[in-house]
Amino acid sequence: MRSGRTPRGAAGRSSSRAWTPATGRSRTSRSRSITGTSARPSSFRTTPSADPGRAESMPEGNRLGRAFAAGRGTTGLIPFLTAGFPSLEATLEMMWRLERLGVRAIEIGIPFSDPIADGPEIQRASEGALASGVGAEETLGLVERFRSRGTIPVVIMTYANPVLRRGADAFCERARASGVDGILVSDLPPEESPEVWKAFDRAGLDTVVLVAPTTPAERLPRLLERCRGFVYCLARTGVTGGGAGYSGVLEDRLAELRRLTDLPVAVGFGISTAPQAAALRERADAVVVGAAFMRLAAEEPRRGAADRVVALAEELLGAFS
Repeated sequence: MRSGRTPRGAAGRSSSRAWTPATGRSRTSRSRSITGTSARPSSFRTTPSADPGRAESMPEGNRLGRAFAAGRGTTGLIPFLTAGFPSLEATLEMMWRLERLGVRAIEIGIPFSDPIADGPEIQRASEGALASGVGAEETLGLVERFRSRGTIPVVIMTYANPVLRRGADAFCERARASGVDGILVSDLPPEESPEVWKAFDRAGLDTVVLVAPTTPAERLPRLLERCRGFVYCLARTGVTGGGAGYSGVLEDRLAELRRLTDLPVAVGFGISTAPQAAALRERADAVVVGAAFMRLAAEEPRRGAADRVVALAEELLGAFS
């Protein structure tokens, strides 16, 4: 998602019960766990904790919390799709079919003219969608249509510009009304534009933030303080697309995140094949794949795009079983 360097918005706040990670085992923490309140306070309740320095909360009402709780101890798949590529109808078909396949959530990208954090596949998908007139409003309308029968969580990935251009409160109100559950703003660090982050909170949107392998350890608490829903850990630095693998650096970062937060951890950036996904089984709570899907959709945009996307998703899900 960012060209040549880690996205500035690599950040986070926790809101989940003492999370049992994909290993299926409870873990003990040697350091203070960073937890926070949910963007939907009425949907969570605090439960007693054996550690007086740590609050534990159980998701009861929001879709992301329920989805990860239902899949506790397993690794799920979160496909990324660019809204409107190759068409809005094709994206909607993909979303419905992916839900039937059993993915944990869906990430939908708002097409943007300067997607600096994205690799060539998603850049081309954004260009194609924009050429068809798809922007923020059309993306939110797509989610609204999906909600006519779709029940799994939907996270919107965007850059700050579409949010600011519409106005943070207006954007968030529209997103919430359309059925969006979470939002990831790849170029907005938690220290910047506090009014935007407050608008996300007021609307009850889970703020998903990015943590890179190169994020300094001393910065992690600040990032995790803002993270809700789940932590998005980058498999590598750079832009989206192929080329990632399970490395010692990533393993160390995942272990560090497990010590610091009870939130589920999803890993993405550069994961495109079943063997790469299988390497993260029982290590991550979810794997995010995007560029590989958009590459398949672009092969023959007017024929069989949804079939190819769903076939890859089925293969990736098989890697977790």
